[in-house]
Amino acid sequence: MNEKHHSLRTRLTALLLALVCVLSLFPTTAFAAGDTITLKEFGHSGVAYESAVLGRCTLHEMTFKNGNKDTTGFCGTKGGGMGSSLQGQTWGNKRSISDPTVEIMMAYYYAHSTGVFTDEAEALGVADVWSGGYRWYMNAWVQACIWRYQQGSMSDPVVACAEELMAVYNTLEGTHYTSIDQKQGESSFRDRTQFILDLGSQGVWGKCAVYEYTFTGAGSSAHPAGSVQKIILGDLTVEHIEQEEYVLIVKKVDATNPSKGLPGAGFHIESTNGSYSKDVVTGQNGTYRISGLSAGTYAVTETSAPEGYEIDSAAPQYVTLPSNGNNTVTVTFRDSTTITGEGSIRKVDADNPSKGLAGAVIKITGVDNSFVGTYTTVEGGWLTDVPWDSMPIGSYVAEEMTPPEGYTKSPDQNKVKQSFHWDGKSDVSLVFENDSKVKIQLIKLDDSNNPLPGAVFNILKDGQIIGTEATKADGSITVTDVTEGMYAFVEVSAPSPYAKLTEPVIAHVDQAAVNGGGTVTVTASDKKLPNLTILKRDAKTGDVIPDTHFEIKGIHYGFHHDVTTGPDGTATLTGIPVDSYEVTEISVPDPYVVSDEPTQTIWLEAGNSKQLIFDNQKQPLLKITKIEKGTNQPIPGTVFLLEAIDGDYRQNLTTEANGS
Repeated sequence: MNEKHHSLRTRLTALLLALVCVLSLFPTTAFAAGDTITLKEFGHSGVAYESAVLGRCTLHEMTFKNGNKDTTGFCGTKGGGMGSSLQGQTWGNKRSISDPTVEIMMAYYYAHSTGVFTDEAEALGVADVWSGGYRWYMNAWVQACIWRYQQGSMSDPVVACAEELMAVYNTLEGTHYTSIDQKQGESSFRDRTQFILDLGSQGVWGKCAVYEYTFTGAGSSAHPAGSVQKIILGDLTVEHIEQEEYVLIVKKVDATNPSKGLPGAGFHIESTNGSYSKDVVTGQNGTYRISGLSAGTYAVTETSAPEGYEIDSAAPQYVTLPSNGNNTVTVTFRDSTTITGEGSIRKVDADNPSKGLAGAVIKITGVDNSFVGTYTTVEGGWLTDVPWDSMPIGSYVAEEMTPPEGYTKSPDQNKVKQSFHWDGKSDVSLVFENDSKVKIQLIKLDDSNNPLPGAVFNILKDGQIIGTEATKADGSITVTDVTEGMYAFVEVSAPSPYAKLTEPVIAHVDQAAVNGGGTVTVTASDKKLPNLTILKRDAKTGDVIPDTHFEIKGIHYGFHHDVTTGPDGTATLTGIPVDSYEVTEISVPDPYVVSDEPTQTIWLEAGNSKQLIFDNQKQPLLKITKIEKGTNQPIPGTVFLLEAIDGDYRQNLTTEANGS
């Protein structure tokens, strides 16, 4: 139990955050709060923590029979009568409670403790189900928020809930934080609480109707009826999006003329969770429409350019469905023509050269001619109105005059002023880079603190998705165009053999940071997926037992695999998903027998491989000896009938020369 609690305590800050964009909804009820509820189970862990406002609080968990379902309930009054002696007794006189903070916190608890999530949470990869021990600590936090509401000390919900989160965290981690604004890593208790409540107000955890029930039972000697407190219980409803309404449009255009669609471009579309894969070719208008897609993140990669063009970038573009409230999302690719006599000038982000910047003013001046023209980059960062067909043959200088909003000129003059020769035949391609005034950079590391490329993150600002990117070779993702607000990196998928993060990486940017410029850096580390080793032994001698068949089932995520122990008595599964598992012994070689309790349960988390040991007894032996009374001489040829009293076994046995 201590080992399990330790591993769970380290996950206290795993407050999973996501964005809700709910369109075309139909509800699914996870719980149905009846008029009468019955106490089914009352658990008490013996662990307590100290709250500055509430005083001493103990960790307990209650399950109520609620119609045809079991639902977790919370105490209505701190210190009121409650205990296991009331199991089987009832509460009624249901009364609605309408407080948005209580509704959000209870919806947050029900979603993560039962696995009932919105489609958006599933698509973003943050629909993780809490383990039993971790659920107890989150139960304590939500219970404390309810008590704060009941006693009227929640005038500022963020402060009240953050204070109780800090109290729980201090006890479980042995820390001594005194302010909700102190940082744990890159975020504070206030940041995390604000983020949860903001997303809850958008419906990310579903909608929870909250009710208060009054005790209607007879009470007990330990808890007389008049002392028993009221119960707070919720009715969670999760709304799902009709998947057939999601549409992805892949569009291919001329890089120098984005209004010109290009047919014949090949693309490969694949979901990041591996459930969808398709190759397509753009039609006459340069587009290809795919309907009936599920919510999620998709990688779109150009595989072949149209005739007369070349691929500008072989890197995939990531797109999330739905996006910004839209069920139909268009992803656009631009290719440069290979025809001679064309010019291309583009302004890009220095940290992300595939990102073009609109609004940069560039002046083109002839060196050996009188041509002068000033142009402004449009969407994609391109200069689209340079009159290449009428420009004199000769030498030119292109110079950046004004950077785009939110960017500064590069300190490298070679990136501010560039020379080129225009002969009307050879292509001209110039790229100007700008540095963002302020940036956020995520550095992703493996468990040895080496850069980890290929990890895909959704990037959120103030609860809204602003992009999806994969870490580069140096393990980095850089966000530009940064303004004041709270940014979060939510990992969608991790490269094998690593497990994705179960909590977002948060960076808060205030106006002082925006004015000061520079780079805000946050780091995150992935741990490897766990291994599970099964060891089979003789219960008496400790000798290993090969050729034993085991079945392994994941409790939450559908993993199912069979293994057989080798000559060393072990079988090992490597890199399996983080989950709780049931390991069942199916068969064992003679002369051993399967145990009366053949199943063991184990929790596996990232970076923590474990071993299960199964011990078995040999089949029993029965020896019958016939001897002559007095002389003790063996008597061969005696026939015995051996029958099982409670079974079908029946056999005649004859003693041999030694009387046995």
